[in-house]
Amino acid sequence: AQAGYKPPFLGIEEPPADLVSLKNQKIVDEKETYTIPTQYLPRNTFEAYGQLNRAMKNELGKEVLVLYGYRSPARQVFIFFDILQGIYDFDFQKTIQRVCFPAWSEHVCPKKQAIDFTPQQGGASVDFDQTKEYQWLQKNARQFGFYESYPKDNNLDMMYEPWHWHHETHR
Repeated sequence: AQAGYKPPFLGIEEPPADLVSLKNQKIVDEKETYTIPTQYLPRNTFEAYGQLNRAMKNELGKEVLVLYGYRSPARQVFIFFDILQGIYDFDFQKTIQRVCFPAWSEHVCPKKQAIDFTPQQGGASVDFDQTKEYQWLQKNARQFGFYESYPKDNNLDMMYEPWHWHHETHR
């Protein structure tokens, strides 16, 4: 396992030519409304996300937002070092259980595009795995090509991230 990672090596590709921007997504909690910075998804992932959200809205009356989508390799490197320094005080082993270098990151790989979901109501501060949205995703996301990347007790030695899913058009 290169660099101590168990996740698969995904490589680095040119950024997708068909990135779609998601602007003005609003998280509403009891005290305020927060606007998520613009996120990007490859068109096929964006379309599948739209289908998933429509189905969830029809069934639950709720939707999920995209807290994080596609990232450039440079952005992923910045995030890695920001977490290494700012959260884990330069503990490399702890950092690689939370964030990957670009060639291992699903956020950088359009063929296995990562989406960090957040509920529209309550937002990212909520324990996502305790939400109705998460329960719905577990039952229904696969039919739209979405798969949970780092479930509890995963064999990749990655931190449990119930919000982190990836989209695959071919599996």
